[in-house]
Amino acid sequence: MILLDTNAIVYYLHRVEPYASKVKQILVEREDFAATLRIVDEVTFTLIRLEAWKKLGVRKLSQLRDYIREHGLDVFEDAINDVEELIDRLGILVLEDKGSLQELLETVKNYDLLPGDALIAITAKHYGIGAILTFDEDFKRVPWLKVIP
Repeated sequence: MILLDTNAIVYYLHRVEPYASKVKQILVEREDFAATLRIVDEVTFTLIRLEAWKKLGVRKLSQLRDYIREHGLDVFEDAINDVEELIDRLGILVLEDKGSLQELLETVKNYDLLPGDALIAITAKHYGIGAILTFDEDFKRVPWLKVIP
């Protein structure tokens, strides 16, 4: 099983080259993909932020929150649907985040990771996942994860 990281999914959906082609090649070659709930959260949030910037010129998070409070999420429906459709089309297994506070803090400290990446790493460990498709070099410091590509 290969864990799909946030950047791999976002680059693929937004056709950011040369990354999108590398992701596509792996998606075609394999069938056993997973993402954590944290990753789905990050992807959805990133796509909403990108759409807010492109369609509305909104860059600040506070402005985005104000917009959503006033107008709802309708303008971001395509971005949200893109995530759901990719998960369905590829049969991506969405995993519940796993780990304890102690594991999280130890992983942050021991491997110099930001907390979000540490949570992804320990969740992969709990599920016995040994590979992650990512362009984030930080995961190379995690001994139980092989970074692809």
